Amino acid sequence: MAGEIKMKKMLIIIVAILLIFVVSYFYMHKTNKKIPDSADLVYKGGGKSMAVVKVLNVVGDSTVSWEDAIHKAVEEAAKSIDNISGIEVVNQTANVKNGKIVEYKANIQIAYRADKELD
Repeated sequence: MAGEIKMKKMLIIIVAILLIFVVSYFYMHKTNKKIPDSADLVYKGGGKSMAVVKVLNVVGDSTVSWEDAIHKAVEEAAKSIDNISGIEVVNQTANVKNGKIVEYKANIQIAYRADKELD
């Protein structure tokens, strides 16, 4: 009896994770964004000149949460990249062992000004 309950719980967790993957997949392909929206807010250029903005794909990981994985990815990127203007969380995944999340992963895009001139 206890084994059946454990199996049902594991099945529910697996179905929930698969549902997250499916929803994330359709969201990513539906939006198909190349530059994070936050980059548009910072680099409209005011009609004078066009800014050069690069986008870097980064994966952060954490044993605590997806939010922590995102913060770690940005902090690590900021060590070698100046002028970060914004990020977009593209995807969130996790590794599961024994029915529990053991590692959170966040795929993000980091937008930063590449021409180093700040108007």
